[in-house]
Amino acid sequence: MIEDAAHSFQTRYRDRLIGTLDTDATVFSFYATKTLATGEGGMIVTRNKELAQRCRVMRLHGINRDAFNRYVSKEPAWYYEVVAPGFKYNLTDVASSIGIHQLRKAHRFSARRSEIAARYDEALKSLPLRLPPGPSGLSSHAYHLYVLRLDPNLPISRKVFIEKMAACGIGCSVHFIHLHIQPYWRDRYRLKPSDFPQALASYEQAVSLPLYTKMTDADVERVIAAVQSILL
Repeated sequence: MIEDAAHSFQTRYRDRLIGTLDTDATVFSFYATKTLATGEGGMIVTRNKELAQRCRVMRLHGINRDAFNRYVSKEPAWYYEVVAPGFKYNLTDVASSIGIHQLRKAHRFSARRSEIAARYDEALKSLPLRLPPGPSGLSSHAYHLYVLRLDPNLPISRKVFIEKMAACGIGCSVHFIHLHIQPYWRDRYRLKPSDFPQALASYEQAVSLPLYTKMTDADVERVIAAVQSILL
């Protein structure tokens, strides 16, 4: 059911969506903090039939026959084979039901996120920071995140900025901490932070402000006031 709803949504907004480009596949996350959430899970979009079949096998323990199809078959269909070292990656029925209703609200969610981002853009544009790029031309922006890049010449560090925001009762985050400085990848491949200087610089300056659809106008103004009080 969720696949039918997603197909209808894509058909209507074909020119605006990722997943409609000439790529092998596009992956969507429906994690709780994402623009469209089911609590957990995701979706892969592809035109490649072989890749789609591979995904169907790998999502359910590497079994070559979908469990649901076996259970609803009108003929005995109990036999299956494990043909690959698969995983348990299927989106549950409960999560899919949530997702169907989330899709119906997707336009409203998108509009509210854009409103908040526009207010941030206007209020923060004169501060010593770099705002996230907005949409251009006929494109739209999901505004899943609102990521600032602090001026490297600021008298305070990113760490101190986040601490000061927390003291105002506002939680900020960093998206994302790059893999080459994470212990597993760093140690396994003997990487140094300086191996990827551009990625490191973007990480060191990045900080995400709160942005979610249930934020009220008062919430947004409170975030703006806190940022201004720290940076002005």
